[in-house]
Amino acid sequence: MKIQVNISVKFSLNKIDAEHPQHTLGKMATNNGYADKNTSLITILSSEHGRLRREQRDIDKRDLQRALKYGKYSLKKGSHNPHLEYDGIIFVTDPSMSREITAFPSPLPLADLDCKAIEDNLKVKYLLEHRPELSTSHTVIVIDNSGSMLSKKNDVLLYRDSQNAAFSFTALELIAEQLFSNTAVNSDLVSLIKFSDSPSTEFSREPISWSVYNKILAHRNTQKYSDREYAPHQDDLFGGSNYLPTLEKVHELLDLGYHSNLALSIYFFSDGMSTDHKKLGVSIEESYKRMEDSIAAIASKFGDTLTVSMVGLGDVHDQFEPLKVMADAAVAFGSKGSFVRCEKTALSISSSISSMVTSTMQSRVALQDGGRTRYTERSNLSSEMNSFPKYKWKYFKIKDHLQYCPRRRKLFHVSSLPLAAVLSDPENALERQRSPPPFIAVNSNFVGMGAERAAFRCRLSDAENITGFVFQDMVAKETKYNERIEERSLFHTCFAETQDLASFLAIEFNKRLCGIPCYSPTITPRLCFLSCSVLLLDDPSWPIDGIRGVLVEKMLDTERFRWTKWNDNNGSVYGQKRVQNPIDVDFELKQLKKEEHQRIETITEEEEESDGDDSVSDVESESGYQVGEVHPRNSYGIKPDDYLREYWFCT
Repeated sequence: MKIQVNISVKFSLNKIDAEHPQHTLGKMATNNGYADKNTSLITILSSEHGRLRREQRDIDKRDLQRALKYGKYSLKKGSHNPHLEYDGIIFVTDPSMSREITAFPSPLPLADLDCKAIEDNLKVKYLLEHRPELSTSHTVIVIDNSGSMLSKKNDVLLYRDSQNAAFSFTALELIAEQLFSNTAVNSDLVSLIKFSDSPSTEFSREPISWSVYNKILAHRNTQKYSDREYAPHQDDLFGGSNYLPTLEKVHELLDLGYHSNLALSIYFFSDGMSTDHKKLGVSIEESYKRMEDSIAAIASKFGDTLTVSMVGLGDVHDQFEPLKVMADAAVAFGSKGSFVRCEKTALSISSSISSMVTSTMQSRVALQDGGRTRYTERSNLSSEMNSFPKYKWKYFKIKDHLQYCPRRRKLFHVSSLPLAAVLSDPENALERQRSPPPFIAVNSNFVGMGAERAAFRCRLSDAENITGFVFQDMVAKETKYNERIEERSLFHTCFAETQDLASFLAIEFNKRLCGIPCYSPTITPRLCFLSCSVLLLDDPSWPIDGIRGVLVEKMLDTERFRWTKWNDNNGSVYGQKRVQNPIDVDFELKQLKKEEHQRIETITEEEEESDGDDSVSDVESESGYQVGEVHPRNSYGIKPDDYLREYWFCT
């Protein structure tokens, strides 16, 4: 009986679909005879193409069945194939709605902006044009818009083509995510360059806002499938992807409104090789050399305030050598550089943008707190995690052992064991106080990297081999900057003093903790800080006099005990990022208006004191208006046509 009911329902639905497909959803929703049936009873023949698309895009067949039952029906202009939208997914079927053609997620919608939001954005733009020193960061987005990005070559999961994926994720991760998390404010700027055979600046120095979110999404390609399939052939005819003119345009944008406390970043997104060698008539190697020189010039100028993120979309067989060359050049000339190859998944593209945003935020916080560093990082450092073999021990003879004295406020000589060894094994330390190990083994690969120091795993040893190891693992920290290597113990003095002061404050805190109600010495947590020592090592390869200084402390056992980072150098406290203060736009505009009035009054007074010269002042001649005449802008200096253009673009 159950089988007969199923067959009759399927037959009835297919009959209705074939006769009146445009009314099927309405009948299903209103006719109680169908609306109460299980979703699985609604069938549609899946084409091989449609099935493949659902698998690639992680869309279940039941989503299609639900769309047939509950979805929104539409018929696009010029098309006979119905579109069914349900739960963020669009299904395209044949006219009878009995065969699936394809499926894809609904495109990201534009933000709904009111007049006030648009006016506020225009006021910020006007202010930062005249007061560029108020800006805190500037990100130049560079997106490959060549034909290969429009074809199915990369076929990013969840997106119809690579170009749509690039612009959608840039808007979502770079703009929307920062607005939601309050990690970007109106003093953070973005610019957009699209390039193929030549670059095109779509907008420059726009404050991060929902207006610029809409502007980025507006660049998603809307061509028909047949036009996009032909697009790669245009690359062969017109030059494809030319990086060199694009880098020149990037340099120009970074120069606009630049000041010493501005954090800069470049997000360069492409899916393939450059074609500069064809356009210039040079070898591929020569074109790479010119790209390297272009990035070197940019990195040399802006230093560590610049983050360069080169992102290649494709698989392991694709060639991204120019992107790697440019990323390496950025690092070699003092900037932060990285190359990331993204698979055809949304997560990989999202991660590449998040990494760039994090690095930019670190630079911004550092610049706001104390200005840019004048140091360059050591290039010979590698992580344990990415090295094989993991441990490369180097043995050094210990020349001296120093500890910090708070009364003298300096390091002094001691003959005992390092404090880290005493803390790790007190019983054995008591026996070895008068005969401390003469050697220390330091791993060549670092175990961690901070804002100023690199941390290496180390062991005390009785011999220059692994059999002489005594006590437990410790951490040896030293500078990660080339210019501070020669400071040796002097470099570690401020860190030792900081830890000693923190330890003193922790002891005072614990004393007061004992006086609170319900205090329990076994349950109530208490604070303590690791004690440290400074060891001077005999290292002939070290600059100056062959004496190497490392700060040594106990290594935390993170495998046995949970480790939580309460704060970091990005300004975060227990995972909560420090909210940056936005510009008080109205106040700054009033100040700007005052300064303009004062400047005009000064010019007028100078003209009155002149010898009867009736010529028009420079300010008047450039503006086209007489002094005192009403300028066709509102009180904030925004032209009416600017407002209308912005309103049209963002809505």
